[in-house]
Amino acid sequence: MRHLAGICWPHEATVGHITVATGQLSGHFPADHGDDALVACVLVAAGKYRNGAARHWCRTHQTYWGVKADLAALAHSGQRRCARHAEPMSYALHPPLIDLAACASVTIASAAGSGMEVASVPAGLQASRSGRYPAVAICNSGPRAPFPGSGIVQVNITPPALLAYTRAASAGPAPGCVHCARCGHPHLDLGSFAQTPHRRHYCGNCGCDSTHSPASMTSSPLHALSILFAGRLRFA
Repeated sequence: MRHLAGICWPHEATVGHITVATGQLSGHFPADHGDDALVACVLVAAGKYRNGAARHWCRTHQTYWGVKADLAALAHSGQRRCARHAEPMSYALHPPLIDLAACASVTIASAAGSGMEVASVPAGLQASRSGRYPAVAICNSGPRAPFPGSGIVQVNITPPALLAYTRAASAGPAPGCVHCARCGHPHLDLGSFAQTPHRRHYCGNCGCDSTHSPASMTSSPLHALSILFAGRLRFA
């Protein structure tokens, strides 16, 4: 088994999980980047269904597991996999990791067609990481932790997350960043959820569906980062 740095994201998920706390994903990645990765499920306990049955959340494919069809599939295959386990996912291997503590400024913008354009200005002698990439990751080795107490070590910037945030920011009202009432992870809205402000938010990290914002809003970790690193980090 080879171990490679990489980022993957679901094509059609209505919510997303772009932060990285711990662990690793395993799967089949046939090229340096693409949209045909098959990635193993990562299931975590997510409370119970209304009938009292145990419910789990798949962090990989962003869906619940535990209904009768899931249990029947488990009995047949011997593998605990969510209903979306065979859906292909987008991915990028060897993405650039940009340390905000080493940069005077960083701009990440959607590129025509696919991917994103990155322009960074180093704060010292470090080399810049400017160019076009399928996806990028950002971290901060300085004292300002992006999401204290969450265990998050980096935030992956994927094309759908960047596009959803910039569109929401330009359309108004301004997006915010909701944190899960159960695990504290920042929440990401994608698709129609990023276009229509709402109060109830589903966590992409633990599957909690009982987090409510004080007012209707769309949520993105990118908003929290843009506020925390105002003047140094820009999304366009």
